Amino acid sequence: MTTVLNPSTPPLRVLIVKTSSMGDVVHALPVVHDILAAHPGARIDWLVEEAYADIVRAHPGVMRVIPLALRRWRKQFWRPEIRQEWREWKAGLRAETYDAVIDLQGLVKSALIAGLARGPLYGLSWGNAREALAPLFYAHRQKTDLHRTEAAVPRYRALVAWALRYAPQGKPQYGLSLQAERPAWLAGDAPYALLLSATAKDRKLWEEARWVALGRALTAQGRIGVFAWGNEAERARAERLAEAVNAAASDGTMTRACVAPAAFGLAEWMRVLRAASVVVGVDTGLLYLAAAVGTPSVAVYTGSSPHSVDFESAGPWRSLGDAGQQPAVDEVLNATREVLATSADRRSPA
Repeated sequence: MTTVLNPSTPPLRVLIVKTSSMGDVVHALPVVHDILAAHPGARIDWLVEEAYADIVRAHPGVMRVIPLALRRWRKQFWRPEIRQEWREWKAGLRAETYDAVIDLQGLVKSALIAGLARGPLYGLSWGNAREALAPLFYAHRQKTDLHRTEAAVPRYRALVAWALRYAPQGKPQYGLSLQAERPAWLAGDAPYALLLSATAKDRKLWEEARWVALGRALTAQGRIGVFAWGNEAERARAERLAEAVNAAASDGTMTRACVAPAAFGLAEWMRVLRAASVVVGVDTGLLYLAAAVGTPSVAVYTGSSPHSVDFESAGPWRSLGDAGQQPAVDEVLNATREVLATSADRRSPA
């Protein structure tokens, strides 16, 4: 259902509040396409934690990205310049008046922040918000059969559609617009597979021996296996894995694995993800970001269930394993072949 606006009617103004985490921000992106399909010309702003602002900036349908530095402000709020930054941020937020402010986060914190904006506040009802007290602050509460334990993408799409009175159509469209950019630090021109072995939750890790076996198989195919990391502990793990993969290499017969040289920012990560031939990763934000930019991706679930995510990718996608069920190396390797073949078919002329 598309709303036809009178030319003299001001465009619909919407503020989306989805502050974190990386994966959740990615899962919320399709609401922008949905809004614009139902309300052409709508002006969409997005309030997001500053660490994830580059993701939203890559969507051409978002007019204004409002970075929130709440974590940084809380640590230093005693400093006068931080309090002044907060006051200026709040004044900038309240400079606009919205037809709808929609809190997709579902927390008391996000509801209070969203309530600072000018406009009616929409959110989930008592039984569906992530925190039961958050709906106290909403002017309008959606009653839905979709519970907070169910897949995020349809929940977000349904909440925004309810608030703006339309029915979402078709598969989710993530809408990120960016150029693929092979990293300058990666020698040669062989295709590379980005391997996301790190996660903040140990229960989501895949066994190191399996990563090593996968890395060896990929490098034997002529692909550079690039292990990513985000902190020093993850860097040590990545270096250990790359060294084990390369220990089996014979000079001139295998492409070697390597470690990304830095935990760089999301703007660069998105270009690196887009340029990869394939991404294999555990249940972590970068994996969903890779899938959202259209890169062939394979998800390895070990401590969480793919059924609770039910992710629909922008590109070829396979998910393997489940909570307490680590997939075998051959399963993951076969899945990488499948998504690569699907990607090649998509690029082939009809």
